Amino acid sequence: MRKPWRMVALATLVVVLVIALTPYLWLLMTSFKTRLDALADAPVWLFTPTLEHYPMVFLDKGYLPLVGNSLIVAGVTTALSLAIGVPAAYVFARHDFAGKEDLFFFFLTTRMAPPISVVVPMFLFFGYVGLIDTRTSVILAHSTFNLSLVVWMMRGFFADIPREIDEAAQMDGHTRTGMFLRVLLPLAAPGMAATAVLCFILSWNEFLYALILVAFESRTLTVGIPGLVTPHGTLWGQVAAVAVVATLPIIVFTFLVQRHLVRGLTFGAVKG
Repeated sequence: MRKPWRMVALATLVVVLVIALTPYLWLLMTSFKTRLDALADAPVWLFTPTLEHYPMVFLDKGYLPLVGNSLIVAGVTTALSLAIGVPAAYVFARHDFAGKEDLFFFFLTTRMAPPISVVVPMFLFFGYVGLIDTRTSVILAHSTFNLSLVVWMMRGFFADIPREIDEAAQMDGHTRTGMFLRVLLPLAAPGMAATAVLCFILSWNEFLYALILVAFESRTLTVGIPGLVTPHGTLWGQVAAVAVVATLPIIVFTFLVQRHLVRGLTFGAVKG
């Protein structure tokens, strides 16, 4: 790349980074501002930071257990969706059977319906079986729309793995189960990592199901944020503090799996 074009690319990258990071930096700054600085008419860039919002919202107002609820719901939802969806995606990618495409389309249609259209039936069902106001109800609800995402994404990743690898594994004495667990899953690790990140983010940020299906003990962090909007005004410092903490698990989880996020580990595994 010639130097002028390299400078243009670098400048474009800097502009994109500034646009992308400015809202988060402003959110982070707001979490350390006093109420007067946060509500000032003109943006306040230089201020004396305060730490009062974090202990006030997480300790005094009891928002710390909500973080644990969100972690449990998002983590278990991701694990459950992958445990069911990955084997299903393997079957769709590797096996032919009657009605396969129709069944695959059925999986996708579970995500096409607006969430509001199924939340009432879910509320009635979970109420009938005694799961209202429990983390289990939210986990099952989140798994319903994450499962179709897992099947859809992982089918593509399994389809990218050459079938010659299956034949080589079977010649080495692997059963279908052993081939799936010991050969194909490691090769599909990039796809599983990317899918896990998306499932975790979708479950962590979900609001509607968590609002309708839980009331007190099992509330998630997203449900707790509207409680900071009071009749006397919005507590912007505390809202920003909760929002900052809400972004940390997603950032940490993404960094933990980032080495698996590069696709193409199977390309070139079989030479022609």
